[in-house]
Amino acid sequence: MVSFTILNEAIATYNEYRSPMATAELVSYAEDAFTVRFKGPFCRMCCDYDYFEDLIYELDDLGEDPSLIDINEITYEENEKFVVEFSII
Repeated sequence: MVSFTILNEAIATYNEYRSPMATAELVSYAEDAFTVRFKGPFCRMCCDYDYFEDLIYELDDLGEDPSLIDINEITYEENEKFVVEFSII
């Protein structure tokens, strides 16, 4: 389980270093999953998927085990917006 407090801290750090190219916003949170909306122009030299994985690296830096966090589903919401569902194994 990823703590709600740590998840919010990871999102804040993510936004601090990646905005305005990408910003993350928590959409929903449960013990076994959380959903984040990513938006921005996204640097095209990187794969969009890299931006989503970067949030897992921020969680790792805060002590969460990255091997227990998986990207379950990615939905293209509209121009330059993705909703990503992460699952906790």
